[in-house]
Amino acid sequence: MTGIPRWAMLLLAAALIAFGIAASQGWIRDPSLAKADYLGTTDVSAEEAKLYRAVPFEWRVTSAAGSFKGNDTAHIRIDSSGERTILCGWIRLDKAGASIRATRWLSEARLAIGDIKVTALFIAPVEKTPGDGLNAGCLRIDADVKPPQDAPLVLEGQPVRE
Repeated sequence: MTGIPRWAMLLLAAALIAFGIAASQGWIRDPSLAKADYLGTTDVSAEEAKLYRAVPFEWRVTSAAGSFKGNDTAHIRIDSSGERTILCGWIRLDKAGASIRATRWLSEARLAIGDIKVTALFIAPVEKTPGDGLNAGCLRIDADVKPPQDAPLVLEGQPVRE
């Protein structure tokens, strides 16, 4: 029986290991995304919440139970006052299963800020209200980009599996 030569199998295994290492180290990234780092969360007071903009979006999720779609709103703030631009955001978990599906969609969505795009994974799901312990997720854009505070914000993405 002639099959795949042993050296080809070893070469394939080495290539898979190299790809795995590159992916885990973040060397392989979507080239359309600006490089960014997740910073953690920040407390949002009722007064600070006024600085966040409502960004409506439509989500789609598929699962073994069927296909689901809906609308939700993320709240996002652009802070370009420092050395690097910081984005903070949250989504309210107030629609039971629909909110969970919206956060699942956001985990793979992109946030377009003018002409740049970043992952929307930083947007924190919250159950509290501003001033009552709400913590927004924050992301620092590594590129030397300073989008204006009123730059258009659009959440976009493909349907995702639940």
